[in-house]
Amino acid sequence: MQSMCQVRFIKIDCKHENNETLLDKARARKSSDIVRILADHQVTIEFVHSILACDWDRASLIHQYEGEFIRMNISDSLHTLTWVRTGNRTYSKPILEFCLDTKSLEPFETIFNSSTLKSKIDVNVFCTDGLPFFFHMFAKCISSDIQQSIFSNANFNLKSSKGETFLFRLIHLYDEYENKEYLNVFAQILNKQPLLLSQRDEHGRTVVDHIELTSSLSYHKLSIFYEKIKEILMNQIQSNTIIERFILNSFGYHLLLFFNDENAPLTRSVNDLLRSLKLRQGLPALMFDLSQAIEENDLVKIRSIFKTQPNIYFAKDWSGRTCGHLTVLYQRRQILTFLYENCHTVMDLKDNLDRTPLHYACIMNDEATITILEKASAKQTIDCFNLLPNDYKTNRSLCCEEFYAQDFPKKELEKCVPGISDYLKLSFYFPLKKSIEENSIENIKLIHGEINTMGFYLEDFNPNSYANDWLKGERYIPLLFVALELRSISSIQCLMELGLPLTGRMYISKAVNTKNSRCVSFRTLAEELECFDIIEMMNDLEEDSELKTIFKGYLSSAETNRRQPSINSEQQLKGKKTPAPVSNVNKQNIKNNNHRSQMCILL
Repeated sequence: MQSMCQVRFIKIDCKHENNETLLDKARARKSSDIVRILADHQVTIEFVHSILACDWDRASLIHQYEGEFIRMNISDSLHTLTWVRTGNRTYSKPILEFCLDTKSLEPFETIFNSSTLKSKIDVNVFCTDGLPFFFHMFAKCISSDIQQSIFSNANFNLKSSKGETFLFRLIHLYDEYENKEYLNVFAQILNKQPLLLSQRDEHGRTVVDHIELTSSLSYHKLSIFYEKIKEILMNQIQSNTIIERFILNSFGYHLLLFFNDENAPLTRSVNDLLRSLKLRQGLPALMFDLSQAIEENDLVKIRSIFKTQPNIYFAKDWSGRTCGHLTVLYQRRQILTFLYENCHTVMDLKDNLDRTPLHYACIMNDEATITILEKASAKQTIDCFNLLPNDYKTNRSLCCEEFYAQDFPKKELEKCVPGISDYLKLSFYFPLKKSIEENSIENIKLIHGEINTMGFYLEDFNPNSYANDWLKGERYIPLLFVALELRSISSIQCLMELGLPLTGRMYISKAVNTKNSRCVSFRTLAEELECFDIIEMMNDLEEDSELKTIFKGYLSSAETNRRQPSINSEQQLKGKKTPAPVSNVNKQNIKNNNHRSQMCILL
């Protein structure tokens, strides 16, 4: 009963047809326990009613005489917003959000200027829009003094329901309003917590990706954030410890975007660490080996890796998963026991959606793994959906669609986040595009060699480009479309030999007739985009026999390869560990169709 009162405080004050409240009825029935619970929440109910009515005098009086009884951090489950997500889950509405809805300064002044109420406030509570309350600190109804109070009590490690930190929020706000205050706050946070840069959203994208993958107007506006990040990084990465943490958080490759010049004023040890990323040696190689050892259930190898690199348990892939998450997904319980006995901290590390290994185990309903994690004192913490691990365990409907609970481990392990393609586009797309435009086969092969040495492949580039796909202010055009547009036959042949699949779509906006636009159907919206499919374009090359012959030859070769017996999985893994040289490009073309980049696995 008490929990019901706590989350439905509006309903408590309802009246029966004889004008009796619940409290009156409880007293008439002499239900002392219910009377105590209702009376305990009555003050809070009155206070919230005053806010909803914008009756600031009444709210002030309630605070003045009964402020000690107001419960600031309870929420109302009757005022919720259904997410536009497959799970259709909801957040409860906190009192602070009711204040926000009034668009008035008065309720915030009443609360934040009261020593009694201020001490009770949790500015990190989630609102119904999936954002922690402090994400709204720049609302017009919040004064600068109150903003400062919110800022000083905010937990900047918290994320929105999309996995975005407050840094993402500041970039979005600046893009919309161009207020330099957002940049100053951004720098202030980053100077104190530089590792926030390595945090990724639900798609595996970092703040850097969000800045770089924007249209021309936004890209030029947000360039000051890029320069500020570089300035802060220059001061931060002189320490080996901080750069190791960046690499362990899979942000090392993004550091190369800023410091790819070996003449940059960095220490020798920092340059060595950055060089290890290009060659996939040292720490990056150990991170890959760790994920492979978990997949192969090789505890001996894992012990050896931990002996070589004790802090390896911090390592995350582009989905934010640690070795703890992977052991749960692969159900390697012996390895999981080893982890909690030797580095129990890993049990509470979070992925891109703030899910811990315990969240995974409860989604999978894996009782044996849950027992191990509970023995390791794994904490019950909320994820980006404001859900505790036990919420998934006790309410299976939460898992039905959102997490594909039936096949959760398989789908999670096969997931290849867009962030990998985004990084490749930022680092290698323009050099490759220029080489195609110049029809320089040698340069294409050299760039491919760099990509391959780092553990990536050409097939990791997104072969599709949607209407909102931008790269450094320019529209992203997949490599095959670039080559086809220029009719660069040798480049097309080279790219396909190096493993670029003959697939892809390009979406381009069409002119829309707005005369009768009052009612627009989904079908009309879909028809606003014209789709160009690479295969269809190839079939239309009736007059270009040379190009058509190349494409047909490639398709015939690919079909032959599909019919060949698949290579033993153990041999594939061994082959992946040593990148093939450029001269063996034809051998790379015979990769299994389910092949994923080595970096998809951990880095």
